[in-house]
Amino acid sequence: MTPSSEQVSQMLAQDIQSIEQLQQTLEQERAALEQRDLSALPPVIEAKNQLMAALGEHALQRQAWLDSTGLSRDHEGWQQWLKQRPETASQVEEWQHLAERFAHCRELNEINGKIIHRSQQTLGQMLNLMRGQNNEGPSLYDARGHSGSSGGSQTLGKA
Repeated sequence: MTPSSEQVSQMLAQDIQSIEQLQQTLEQERAALEQRDLSALPPVIEAKNQLMAALGEHALQRQAWLDSTGLSRDHEGWQQWLKQRPETASQVEEWQHLAERFAHCRELNEINGKIIHRSQQTLGQMLNLMRGQNNEGPSLYDARGHSGSSGGSQTLGKA
């Protein structure tokens, strides 16, 4: 089934709205991660999942349309699909805008992932210190002048 230009236009408008909301959601997620406000994360993550699901449904629909024409199932294939039809050729610019916004959201998501990873590392190091399991202690010189980790147990306290 070939969609009408109105269907394509409506889908692109919905996707642009969803991607703008996704960008705001990712920025909210970053703020919560930076402030370590864990109570703010569940609703943000739920909103992010809903937006990604909506965008995913439209991506699957576009892939089905591309499959019916034999074009590649990627950005270039969709751009070519739009250009081939006189009624949708004017929507190439909207598609490009959407792709740029999606790339920006991908970058924001990667930054959030790095923040999460760093927080996990920090928490793991703190737990190891509290347990006295610091195997990666500071590099110190021993009596013979050799460099190495301090190695000993450094328990901060016992319960």
